[in-house]
Amino acid sequence: MVAQKMLEGNVLWSYDHELTNEKRSGWFKKIAGLFSFLKPTHNHEGNILLASNGLFITGDEHLELPLSHIEEVYMGFDDLFPASSVKNFGLFWQPIRIRSTISRSESQTVYLVINHTGIFSDNQTWFNTLISLLR
Repeated sequence: MVAQKMLEGNVLWSYDHELTNEKRSGWFKKIAGLFSFLKPTHNHEGNILLASNGLFITGDEHLELPLSHIEEVYMGFDDLFPASSVKNFGLFWQPIRIRSTISRSESQTVYLVINHTGIFSDNQTWFNTLISLLR
């Protein structure tokens, strides 16, 4: 079966462990993001493709998330990516959090901001499409 391309765009993203480390030392960057046109909190940038078989990120780091390995998809803020860290306190967009399995005993969590324009993002469209593929 050939995978069908669903959506593509640019992405700002981080692993949860990177945000944990940044939470301790990056308070100034988070506050500055409220009052400037800085990009949202992220550690990696690249392009993202949603296909019928998974999510594929290329850029400064490559990441593949097969749909069969995705355990949880959540759109919203949490302790690692709080609304207080983004302009307008998240009124216009929220990050997508995806937890997936790497092996039987190991999982990874990534936070995505897709097609961010400075005020808006396409996260809602991506979230809805991803949820419909996982059902």
